[in-house]
Amino acid sequence: MKRNIITALDIGSSHVRSIIARVDSDKRLEIIGIGEADSNGIEKGIVTDIQALSESIKASLQEAETVAGCDAINIFANITGEHIKTFLGDGRISIPTLGPNEPGEILMEHIDQVINDAKNSIKIQKGFERSKILHGLSQSFVIDGQDDIRNPVRMNGFHLIARVYTIFADVTPIRNLSRCIELAGYDMDPENYVLNHIALGYSTLSEDEKRMGCILIDIGGGTCDISLYSRGILEKVIVVPMAGINISEDLAIGLKTTLAHAEYIKTQYGVASPESVDPVAEVEVPGISGRASTRKSQQLVSHVIQHRLEEMLTLCYNKLKNSYAPELVTAGIIISGGTANMQKIDDVVERSFNLNVKSARPNLNNIDGSITRLENPAFCTAVGILQYAANSDIELQPSGSSLGNPLKKLRIMERIKKIYKDFTS
Repeated sequence: MKRNIITALDIGSSHVRSIIARVDSDKRLEIIGIGEADSNGIEKGIVTDIQALSESIKASLQEAETVAGCDAINIFANITGEHIKTFLGDGRISIPTLGPNEPGEILMEHIDQVINDAKNSIKIQKGFERSKILHGLSQSFVIDGQDDIRNPVRMNGFHLIARVYTIFADVTPIRNLSRCIELAGYDMDPENYVLNHIALGYSTLSEDEKRMGCILIDIGGGTCDISLYSRGILEKVIVVPMAGINISEDLAIGLKTTLAHAEYIKTQYGVASPESVDPVAEVEVPGISGRASTRKSQQLVSHVIQHRLEEMLTLCYNKLKNSYAPELVTAGIIISGGTANMQKIDDVVERSFNLNVKSARPNLNNIDGSITRLENPAFCTAVGILQYAANSDIELQPSGSSLGNPLKKLRIMERIKKIYKDFTS
């Protein structure tokens, strides 16, 4: 059975994670390489330092390549940020008739046509010349006045209308991300970007959860990405520019330590509910620039975390509250991202939304290979990108052909030069 190589690249504000996998014709995946590096040069989905981010991307992908024993090709990457825009609009087409007054059969090509008509109509109406259409998601269809049709394929009609939720991204952030990948020495098709929210839907949600209605909140390093599902449809996406880094910054200020040490304390000792912490427990806090360490109450750490987390969740709730009815979100809230690992975070989220909460784990049912590391919620996005790529209709570059890529040749020459320099120095 022929298998292609695909690569998932999760570019976040705190880490860059990559996965190389083989995918077969049945869309089953085999993990062969995983890479992870600290992320520098991107904040809240916007590139702030091209050189720094390209180095982070290179480090992550090279680690995955070393483990996999092959090149990272067919790269798919996530995108998020406040520049993401969404609109609901209609597309309309006429169906070729079978004869006079005889409605024609609706084929898959007609579905593609009407969705494309909706996407392009919205782009023109809104004046989004400097935006790229990332996704067009059909919500429902209308055939000759009969509405709320979910799947019109093989049905008959004269006119077809599609209600489409279209997602746009500004071209500048996309181009800057692509430039970082190029500078890292890799080639990526610009059509291979996927919205963070959609990737997470692949890896963390069951079809039952989508049908019953749920809210997915990914608490990343720089943003909270919120997805609302109802009747199996992604109905709304929201990006909140506040996330895990804000908690770390508060801890750094409150504990008078570096951001790196604050991040470590948050990860190792952070608890979202102070009442769950031993009141006599203490945490050693390293000083700044050689200053003496101090000891602080773990409850103080927890209070700082809880305060920022509640502020963040209140902002998420206020942006979302007018978009759903609680009784229609039967499956409750699913939280993902590295912050979802924090103890007692479920309790804080439940109080904020008054809905039942669970922490997500990547769905690895259709994945073979070295998957233990991927069970961490921090890998939800990377796994989702991989699953999105496996299910996409984008033509993949055949395995073993990456040496034809001039960027790949340049990387090989750079390695040869480095080996020669090390040998002769």
